[in-house]
Amino acid sequence: MPLKDIRVIDMGAVVAAPYAATLLGDFGAEVIKIEPPGVPDAIRFWAVVEEKYQPVWLVASRNKLPITLNLKHPQGQKVFIQLVERADVLFENMRPGTLDRLGFTAEKLWQANQGLIIGRISGYGQTGPYSSKPGFGTLAEAMSGFTGLNAQPGGPPTNPPLALADMTAGVHLALGTIIALRGQKRREKGGQEIDLSLYEPLLSFFGPEFLRYHLTAKIAAPMGNESNFTAPRNSFQAKDGKWVALSASSQAPYERMMDLVGHPELKKAEGFRDNQERIQKESRKVLNLVIGEWIKSRTLKEVVDECEKAGGTIGPVYSMEDIANDPHVKERGSLTPVFDPDSGRTISFPDIPIRLLQTPGAIRFPGLPMGSANEVIYQDLLGYSPEEIEGMKAKGVI
Repeated sequence: MPLKDIRVIDMGAVVAAPYAATLLGDFGAEVIKIEPPGVPDAIRFWAVVEEKYQPVWLVASRNKLPITLNLKHPQGQKVFIQLVERADVLFENMRPGTLDRLGFTAEKLWQANQGLIIGRISGYGQTGPYSSKPGFGTLAEAMSGFTGLNAQPGGPPTNPPLALADMTAGVHLALGTIIALRGQKRREKGGQEIDLSLYEPLLSFFGPEFLRYHLTAKIAAPMGNESNFTAPRNSFQAKDGKWVALSASSQAPYERMMDLVGHPELKKAEGFRDNQERIQKESRKVLNLVIGEWIKSRTLKEVVDECEKAGGTIGPVYSMEDIANDPHVKERGSLTPVFDPDSGRTISFPDIPIRLLQTPGAIRFPGLPMGSANEVIYQDLLGYSPEEIEGMKAKGVI
């Protein structure tokens, strides 16, 4: 695997920084996940199933070696520095200054390992007037503009159904780390510090909306399933109560769609001749009406089949059950079986979406029990004897 020689210390909690470590682990990095003794990561207890299975933990902490370590204990701090000496990357998502107060400033970490890449995620970044405030993904989604725009017209702001800001920041941290590793290879030495806030990666996605405000002083309003930039775009309900999503903003798909729904005159009529005309409010109303009426008179299967024959761009709105049973998902291997050694059960995960054909990644194992890698890390990597490890347990070091 392409990252098999990279060792990552994951000091993060919950989703943001840990997700970056997960992505590197998918491609072979050795990820050491640190939890304080007796204080498990909170996501171990999110959405527990059957009083045993921890879906969020099993998926989010895959390919990681979990150890326990007390960073407030003097011996624990010495052990931590030993880990740093052997690592390439360290991730954390504490409030800015927390690691410094524990005695682990960037300078001290670089004294132990001059090439260490330190990746930090916090609510508002390491600098600025909000930097010391506690931050969570929900707050970052709101600050980025996402929550306010993610609503039906006239409806309340709507939070996303997943940890969007955390995972987006995690993806950016993983990318930043790969860039830093590449830069290190070119420079041959020297550490790097990566500073990511939770809100800025999402904000960067709204560049066009912000630029439009900057140029016109017009504030974008929520569009529901529609778009300020393309039309037609919406979700429609079929005769059998099921839903489809449609996007036909490019000219050729749009014209095919108008032929299909029986309104070829709307291909060249004023207000519909190109995308810039179609995104106007009155034009969108007409398109939603004619497309919606056509779809509502047919079942989901009829809609999809007829659209496919006509070269239309439409697709069903899936549930998790639909995904699990879809033949394309099955044949492509979008879901992969993973053996859980803790339960002895094979479970199904979404597979790694990045497909490197010559050096593919792999989900080797799911999230493991707390401290289950203590022996392999403390004994095999750091060289502690079984007696020393037991002594550290007794003193609350691990």
